[in-house]
Amino acid sequence: MDTDALFKLTHGIYILGADDNGRPVGCTVDAVMQVADKPTVIALSCRNTSYTKSVIEQSGRFSLSVLGQDVDPFVVADFGFQSSRTVDKWQEVPHVTENGLPCLQNCLACFFCKVLNQQSFESNTLFVAEVVDGKNMAAGEPLTYFDYRTSFKEKVLKFLPNILNRKENKNG
Repeated sequence: MDTDALFKLTHGIYILGADDNGRPVGCTVDAVMQVADKPTVIALSCRNTSYTKSVIEQSGRFSLSVLGQDVDPFVVADFGFQSSRTVDKWQEVPHVTENGLPCLQNCLACFFCKVLNQQSFESNTLFVAEVVDGKNMAAGEPLTYFDYRTSFKEKVLKFLPNILNRKENKNG
């Protein structure tokens, strides 16, 4: 199979947030879609190795911040290249908290969701969740996974040395 063909599927880039007993956690995700409108239901796929995924399994709730094309590349790097097990990813990112769930201040929209069902696969877990609240935060165009792969990724990767240094200092 030519797995590069899968990159033709359209996805956005999002920051997934969860509440780890009063501590906000999160990660970058790209596989999200609306699957129903009454009630409003989305499907979200998350890597099984993600600490955020394990927190969502425990709490049954999560937030989703929709990133715009003008997002600071640090945000994608911060949430994508380190684990919430050991790093407070929200510390350096402006955010608000609603009912314990974090949401980026600088995003296009934010959703607050309750898990209805989940299905585990070898690499990922699929969460089906009801959107219990949603807010428009700003105007703009969403950052797509295609945008990320073709032009935005280089900007994000420039932050990788800082992220790795941050992890070494934290662990050292």
